[in-house]
Amino acid sequence: MKRLLSVALSAALLAGVLTGCGGGNTTGSSASAGSGASAETAASGSDGTLRLAWAADIQTMDVHKTTDNYMVPLNIFDRLFEIENDENGTPQLVNSLAADYTVSEDGLTYDFTLQEGVTFSDGTPLTANDVKYTFTRMISLPESVQSSMGSMIAGAAELQAGTAQELTGITVTDDTHFTITLTAPFAGFLYELATPACSIMSEANVTAAGDSFGLDPAQTIGSGPYVVTSWTRDSGMVLDLNPNYWGETPDVTHVEISVVPDASTMSMMFQSGEIDLLDCDYIDSAVVDSTYRTQYADQIVTGNRLATTYLALNENIEPLGDVRVRKAIQMAIDRQTILDSVYSGDGNLVDGIYPEGLIGYSADNQGWLTYDPEGAKALLAEAGYADGFAMELASDSSTSASVLLVLQIIQQNLADVGIQAEIVSYDEASWLDTRNSGEMNSFVATWTADYNDPDNFIYTFFGNADNTRSRSLNYANTEVMDRVAAAREITEESERLAEYAALEKQIVQEDAAWVPLLCRTHLFVLGDRVASYTPHWAGYSDFSFTAVDLV
Repeated sequence: MKRLLSVALSAALLAGVLTGCGGGNTTGSSASAGSGASAETAASGSDGTLRLAWAADIQTMDVHKTTDNYMVPLNIFDRLFEIENDENGTPQLVNSLAADYTVSEDGLTYDFTLQEGVTFSDGTPLTANDVKYTFTRMISLPESVQSSMGSMIAGAAELQAGTAQELTGITVTDDTHFTITLTAPFAGFLYELATPACSIMSEANVTAAGDSFGLDPAQTIGSGPYVVTSWTRDSGMVLDLNPNYWGETPDVTHVEISVVPDASTMSMMFQSGEIDLLDCDYIDSAVVDSTYRTQYADQIVTGNRLATTYLALNENIEPLGDVRVRKAIQMAIDRQTILDSVYSGDGNLVDGIYPEGLIGYSADNQGWLTYDPEGAKALLAEAGYADGFAMELASDSSTSASVLLVLQIIQQNLADVGIQAEIVSYDEASWLDTRNSGEMNSFVATWTADYNDPDNFIYTFFGNADNTRSRSLNYANTEVMDRVAAAREITEESERLAEYAALEKQIVQEDAAWVPLLCRTHLFVLGDRVASYTPHWAGYSDFSFTAVDLV
């Protein structure tokens, strides 16, 4: 316990952002602001302005080129559908640009009707041709990191391979009607259309902007409720209401975002009333406990994350190829201590792949994994490693204080059963290259739902050899990977969910392909100028400003 205490104390000196790509039956709640923020600021009343802070600037507004920077795209673009929490906090699919749709009996053909009269912020009409252009670009753009989102559309494989110039699976009938044909039935398809990656772009705008699209606010427009009016790199950004917005006018009409890398400075800015909404992911957990849970207790809003934090193990690197060794590592890690000491108990342990709240979550697959260092030692001895072995725990240079502490606790837990784990830091580019090449030994990461379907989790990691290699898992069970791929095409819901639960059990419990750790809740604190806030359904730090109501 002394070593745990020293690790915790060292982490308390660090401040940072927990990043994730992030359970409970309630995925979000709203709260009224209290009296912790500046009275002078509150007295000024609402002028439609919302002031926020980021710990680091975004790199691009182009969702086809990023899997991290979603705040701006969520607000300047629209999608065919959105996912929103209902009154019970359950994520539901709702229409956005798509006014109506029908699906053929075989589940292959979707006929869509767009909303009438929608324009981009420059006043040009949004048409079905823009929809086809968006998906064509997402799949064929060489720099796209989102091409998997459209992989089930007919012709996508040929377009991506360069053997076709047109996405044959999308047919435009007229300005407001189009059809999407899939190569096979896919139950998660409509949810996939609600992801930030599927934000609808203006063909005329993107073509004219060229390389400036996503980088120059004046040349990056959408049909969403806001436009970016200024962006000073590493300093801040300003967004204003889109004068041509087709939807309901939001309460927030002007947004000022500051880049504040130092967590202590950000915290003080909130307390002085310079920031209206504080994301506690940016603040050291000790400060959250000592200050915000006490002085601002009635201003905290809690949102659940549809996200699983896990330890990845590379089966191509011995002795991690031995299932007994992987099971021993599962048993050796004290996950409850991680949750309690790093995240103040805000969350729950998870024993599988899917977080609670995600479609496909199985309560039957929970409760089997317990902290058992003696059992871990016995398994290691059985595998021929009674004296342990050496391994690497990878981190990147931008790893937050929280994740670093998680790695340190895991390092200690493994040492307690004889495994000597060295924490090795890579620069961010090297970290990604090493992981994507399938050569990283092990690492801790969080996967947050892009869309509410088990496919988004299990196929991403175990859908084929390429997926599992790019995650540095190198999972060896090809029969299971074939089943994961085939599960995408199951149309009967109870059969589909039963197969996803069986696959989860096989991959995590039988094959010990990764070590499930925990799911965290997401805490925000409201300033006096904010009346209510509904967190993102999946727990992102990125959110739509329309989710904020001002005093």
